[in-house]
Amino acid sequence: MRRRLAFATAAALLPLLAAAGLADTVLSQANRAGLALTITQDDTALVRDRRTASLEKGAQTLVVEGVARQAREATAMLSAPGITVTEQNFDLAGLDADRLLAASLNREVTVIWRDAGGTEREERAKIVAAGPQPVFQVAGKLVAGTPVRILYDALPPDMRTVPAFRANLTADAAGKRDLELAYLTGGLSWQADYVAELSPTEDKLALSAWATLSNASGTDYPQAKIQIMAGDLNRVADQPEPWRKEKMMMAAAGPTAPAREALGGYHLYTLPMPVSLKDGERKQVAFMPPANVAAERALVLDPLPPHAWRDRLADPPPQNPLAVLRLKNSTGEPLPAGIVRVFQRAKDGGATFLGEDQLTATPSGGHARLSLGRAFDLTARRTQTDFVRVSAEVTEAAWEVKLANAGERPAKVLVRESFGGDWLVVDENAKHDKDTAFTAAWSVTVPAKGEAVLKYRARVKG
Repeated sequence: MRRRLAFATAAALLPLLAAAGLADTVLSQANRAGLALTITQDDTALVRDRRTASLEKGAQTLVVEGVARQAREATAMLSAPGITVTEQNFDLAGLDADRLLAASLNREVTVIWRDAGGTEREERAKIVAAGPQPVFQVAGKLVAGTPVRILYDALPPDMRTVPAFRANLTADAAGKRDLELAYLTGGLSWQADYVAELSPTEDKLALSAWATLSNASGTDYPQAKIQIMAGDLNRVADQPEPWRKEKMMMAAAGPTAPAREALGGYHLYTLPMPVSLKDGERKQVAFMPPANVAAERALVLDPLPPHAWRDRLADPPPQNPLAVLRLKNSTGEPLPAGIVRVFQRAKDGGATFLGEDQLTATPSGGHARLSLGRAFDLTARRTQTDFVRVSAEVTEAAWEVKLANAGERPAKVLVRESFGGDWLVVDENAKHDKDTAFTAAWSVTVPAKGEAVLKYRARVKG
């Protein structure tokens, strides 16, 4: 039978704890004086939690309740003028029936039993063994079994109802002061999400940037000053020092718009207004003003596999060219890596979704490429028209590409080939460009409701 816990209210517990002689100074979230987060893109955040405490002079124990359940051990630092911390630890498990039973060994409780007829009776007992079948001492006898309920008079020492941080410290004087608890936690992350509208002429992209904040850390963060960091941080498991570097990154929030700071190889954005982020919540906040960037739409036909130039090959299946957007980051700001979702207005003014792709981190003035999907109206059929083995290392192959356009407008298709070795185009019916050391590209215009044929022959060594 499942155990159920019966507790008095939190207000009623406080006198019991005091009566037990516990001298801990407990800081709940009601004592919070400020909260700041620096959130990275790899499920790590620096939490800076300021609480107001009334301390006695000398040695004492301080408990900070309401820390993140995923707080990382050995990353915490409690600081305040005039205090020295001698011992500290996180208690992140919180409260559950099994932990409470185990922590209450050799303590008296009230147990409630139910007989076969459904009648309940209660009696005082001492817990002498915990586990699925606890053992109690009742009136000098040992009783093994699972009662209907166990009523605890008070929480055992050092046990909290919520995840907490505990420190033994010495204060040089009595009085009220602000303390700051800084630590790293998992479960907090952010990602960049972009909404982009392609202009009718397809030469501009109106880009809006959002930061999607995710909290699975095990606690709420009300009215927190938030900074988000773009970049790939290196971390070492159980490293006690990372917070020290990140602590220097916490700057005051800007008054109106997200402020960006270049710091080492990273970019740090400070959100202008405090954000409340509940445990389990995802929330979007704007972190860059909307901007127009130069765009060029292209249709790209994927290359043949490299072995197509080294052997005879049966005709591959028809292909649809890939719809690609080439962007130049003319915003004047770096664009963090994230997902870009592209829309375009139809004739009736409604937005049409064209596709989405992952944007790599793009510096100011840099170029990026987005793949939106396959062009439905364009079809390409490749045929190997000749193959010659010139020598043991050199082969020569000829290919023909028939491009059909079922659309209402002419379309320009970029046909790419990757050779994977030393290569030379020896014949072609349209001039190629050398994309890379191993790649050639032909630009072919296909008329509306029509066809175009591209022919080329290449010699490959490798």
